Amino acid sequence: MRLFRADEEFVEQQLVAKPSIPDRLTNEEILDALDSLRQEYRTVVMLCDIEELSYKEAAEAIGVPVGTVMSRLSRGRAQLREKLDVLAKDYGIGGVA
Repeated sequence: MRLFRADEEFVEQQLVAKPSIPDRLTNEEILDALDSLRQEYRTVVMLCDIEELSYKEAAEAIGVPVGTVMSRLSRGRAQLREKLDVLAKDYGIGGVA
């Protein structure tokens, strides 16, 4: 009976709830990462990815050529991806592709 009891205690110790790790990032964390981008990148990411403007519409809205929008969007997305990858790793989720 003693052996069974020791096994039971071991199982109970293993089942003790560990601190919860979110399986996704919060909106606040995503917005903080977005806010940390340089202004010109953040503006284009918000216009194209959040407001869903076309490259042409975004270019007209901020008064730059379409190529500039495409370049800034690419760089902004890359920086945002890096920031979110680091944050996800801190939670033990995701990873660098």
